[in-house]
Amino acid sequence: MMLRVTPELNEVKDIVSVGVRNKWLVVLVGVFGVNYKGRAISELSCGERLLIIKPDGCVLIHNSEGVNPINWMREGSSINAKLDEEVLNIKVLNINPREELVLRIQKVSVVFTNGFSSVGELRVIGSEADMARKIYENPSVISKNFKPVSLEEQTKYGFIDVLGCEGEDYVVVECKRYRAGLSGVQQLRRYVEKFKKARGINNVKGVLAAPSITKNAFKMLTDWGFSYKRVEPPMHLIGEKTVQEKLSKFLHENETKN
Repeated sequence: MMLRVTPELNEVKDIVSVGVRNKWLVVLVGVFGVNYKGRAISELSCGERLLIIKPDGCVLIHNSEGVNPINWMREGSSINAKLDEEVLNIKVLNINPREELVLRIQKVSVVFTNGFSSVGELRVIGSEADMARKIYENPSVISKNFKPVSLEEQTKYGFIDVLGCEGEDYVVVECKRYRAGLSGVQQLRRYVEKFKKARGINNVKGVLAAPSITKNAFKMLTDWGFSYKRVEPPMHLIGEKTVQEKLSKFLHENETKN
């Protein structure tokens, strides 16, 4: 890891060059302007901004507000840093289609580069599949007499999240990870009616499982003879909350080490 706080521009040039050459993550906070030519032509006057260069050559420039970058270049970019008197120019180039982004850096507060590789894959925690599994393994959340038969029961009309029985009746359970609305009730009704038709039976109940339900949806649900069960999506892979140290302390400690 290479990290500097309030570095000279020649130090910044070396850190950026090393990071780009080794396909590391580069993060820089400083005062710079931006010129772009490509899909359009734009110019940003100097201001304090955040620069992120990812190992794949993707470049993002952020202001202090908002989620989306104010400028960006896609992966595979060619990136070169060159010191020109009292300005550090970082040129980002893409060939096809041709795009060019030039940063005119006048001052840097923080810059660091470090190896950065993604491992594992994104998994949505608390999904509807997680809810269905929770119900299947803990059937009492539906009722004391509910006995699950299958998960994601396939029909030619879609998948029933949980299929079970209560005495002589079948029970179709539809799960919604967010607040259930009218569309969720309508979906449950379709599954119940199609299940009745496919099996040639009428003794089928419908249950909508969700953290909450809208007033109109609850009325529609009860009007059609179905029921609602409050079920929270399981969040079993989320660890305990920890208190994060301030970034300034982290940077100070690493600057001392370096």
